[in-house]
Amino acid sequence: MTVEAARHGTLLLALYATLAMLCLSVPLSSQASDAESDATTVSLISYNVHGLFRWIAKDDPRDRMPTIGWLADRYDVVLFQEDFEYHSELAQQIQNATGRRGNGVWHDPRLVLAKLFAFPFTVLIPNFSPPYGAGISTFVDDTLVVADDFTREHYERCNGWLGANGDCWAAKGFLRVTLRTDAGAEVHVYNTHLEAGPTDESVAVRRSQIEELAEAVERLSAGRAVVVAGDFNVAFIRPGDREMILWLREQLGLADSGAGPELPFWRERNYVLYRSGKNTKLSVEQAGEAVEFVGRGRALSDHPAIYARFRIEPTP
Repeated sequence: MTVEAARHGTLLLALYATLAMLCLSVPLSSQASDAESDATTVSLISYNVHGLFRWIAKDDPRDRMPTIGWLADRYDVVLFQEDFEYHSELAQQIQNATGRRGNGVWHDPRLVLAKLFAFPFTVLIPNFSPPYGAGISTFVDDTLVVADDFTREHYERCNGWLGANGDCWAAKGFLRVTLRTDAGAEVHVYNTHLEAGPTDESVAVRRSQIEELAEAVERLSAGRAVVVAGDFNVAFIRPGDREMILWLREQLGLADSGAGPELPFWRERNYVLYRSGKNTKLSVEQAGEAVEFVGRGRALSDHPAIYARFRIEPTP
């Protein structure tokens, strides 16, 4: 990227951020209800916060997390990925919500041994505690959450301990929570983070994880309204990535909400996919990139924050 292009990108980001901050006075949440139709409007954001150890993240994530949490608090449903070391800093900023975290490491003997091996280092070095669990968390407004109805599961395969993207150092998986509106309409919301990396091996693992995710949605949410979102690590320029998402949508009957990056410098595509169910109708009122997630003129993560505002209606 040339200096001129980088300067142009910075100016464009600043312009988007300014416009977004002007909109902060307009609430995104509050679950606006339509008395005539028993419809409820719910806002959802999905964000990979790049919450790795600072030497790996190449910045100070602890400095970014309070701002991310404060901005995310405006949404009714918040899906974080890569909150590995900084979950508590994010959670402190999100009020009147119930939070759930993804799976841990204890199902995998390799990760348990690595945890024991790394223990002396993790004691001495702040915010350094590999290996990790899924590194995903979901927060739901207390007026919407069904607190005791959730599921977290790990994926069976990963790729990379020393190479690729070191994805085996995190037990990636998915987290399911349940929303219920005042009118009784229910939605299952899935948060996930898939295998990263461009190699053939990484693409194959990513495909197997998508297949596991599809099986889980069919098993846990048959006939139900669902939202499936998160960091899919999909880039359409990579062979096979586009086919994975199209297969997932067809297999589960999912539509693309339109949530996605709008600024020109994001490479990979995160998704918020959805479908209606036999007793609940889901429709999208608005979706895109939450461009307010900037601080000091820079993006608050190496991923875009994406959002969707859904209209949820009970059906006979």
